[in-house]
Amino acid sequence: MNYRIATVSDCEELTRLRMQMRRERDAGFREQELRPATLDFFRRNIAGGQHVALICETETQIIATVGLTLFEMPPTTKLPNGRVAKLMNMYVIPAYRRQGIGKELLSRAAAYASQHGYRKIMLNSSPMGEELYRSFGFQLIPNEYEVYLD
Repeated sequence: MNYRIATVSDCEELTRLRMQMRRERDAGFREQELRPATLDFFRRNIAGGQHVALICETETQIIATVGLTLFEMPPTTKLPNGRVAKLMNMYVIPAYRRQGIGKELLSRAAAYASQHGYRKIMLNSSPMGEELYRSFGFQLIPNEYEVYLD
């Protein structure tokens, strides 16, 4: 297995893996609508440095990925530099699950964030990922709200 940071040339594969992940998790998923926007997101944000994707590959294919979308918010006492990484797109293709690949990707993503001054990582989890995230030290935060605007 080879682990590395994805480049813009990997965006088609990152999109393929995200589409596969969404099909598994969302019965109402509309791939035809989201594929072009997802590919555009990866191309723009990897090229611009706002998103870093780590991948695991065999000799023939990319089998797993995790992403960090990087942003800055106003400083707080707990986070004086305001730098936050949002972990997303954690996905391992089914044939390679339960082999430690997700744990290794998460560890590498956390190391990348730390090395680049990001002291807070946040995420949304599927039920499948909860055990991994809790074992890594992630905690569920109360009082978090969201709204989707039209």
